[in-house]
Amino acid sequence: MSDATTQTGGSGAAAAPAATPKTPAADTPAAGAGSVIAIKVSFELDTMDGLRKVFFGLEKDVKGTDDIWTIHFQLQERTAATGAFVNVVTLDVLVDEPQLHPAAAAAAANGLTPPQTAHAIGPAADDAKGTTTGDVDPSDANDTIKSTLKK
Repeated sequence: MSDATTQTGGSGAAAAPAATPKTPAADTPAAGAGSVIAIKVSFELDTMDGLRKVFFGLEKDVKGTDDIWTIHFQLQERTAATGAFVNVVTLDVLVDEPQLHPAAAAAAANGLTPPQTAHAIGPAADDAKGTTTGDVDPSDANDTIKSTLKK
């Protein structure tokens, strides 16, 4: 499922006769105002054995001129392919490395690549699960989850 919202600025008020110049209204965006695009997508990834499910969500917000990307990562597991999934861990990871933003945008637009999918359900899920047992430091798990975008 994905949501995309676009807001665009206008070019101001229509031209008035030369003798009586018109000032744009206070609620009219200035000429050349940029676009603000907010994106939120989520991918459901299942392992071949049906025992593990990962939800890998990407969300983009814009604050001023800065893009802010967040990964919403959730791991669910079950002990048998016919059993119910149980939530193991949910993590929100800020993508604070601007060099990863183009990869986040590509994944949001086109879906995860096969190497990204394999990394998300493998090493990223393993490290995320390790945060629940104390075997993995949360900052290390966050780095592993972010590195999914590099694959």
